[in-house]
Amino acid sequence: MAELNQYLKILTESLEKKKKIMESILAANVRQGQAIREKGDLETFDRIVSEKEKLINELMSLDNGFEEVYSRIAAELESRKSEFAAEIGKLQKLISEVTELSTRIQASEQRNKQGVESYFSYTRRQLNQNRKSVRAASDYYKSMNQLNAYSDVQMVDRKK
Repeated sequence: MAELNQYLKILTESLEKKKKIMESILAANVRQGQAIREKGDLETFDRIVSEKEKLINELMSLDNGFEEVYSRIAAELESRKSEFAAEIGKLQKLISEVTELSTRIQASEQRNKQGVESYFSYTRRQLNQNRKSVRAASDYYKSMNQLNAYSDVQMVDRKK
């Protein structure tokens, strides 16, 4: 019984850590969205992506550990549900909080994706506009050079 209590404590701690990490990821998503929408700051955006990558790796490690521990005690826990109803209830509550956070993270990631796509679309339009301006200036310069060359030839011919 003491061993099962210890495993339940490990599962609870794992879920609490997972919840904190997911809250950090959600906060990073908010900062990431601000960086791209308000400032167009790709350096900050990339730095936050790296931070999130580390958090996600921690999250995956916790998930693997949770699954491993749970698989060890699942059968015994199922047969002794009534004895550990309070602990199971706490685990279920934490799981629902983690699931809710996961949904919020997915929605935030989708908003960030749309923000990035919008930013790059705007940047592409600006780049195309700049290319057109450069091409127009270049064409004008070439035309003026040809006109000047033609004028010089006419002046030379008039002098003769």
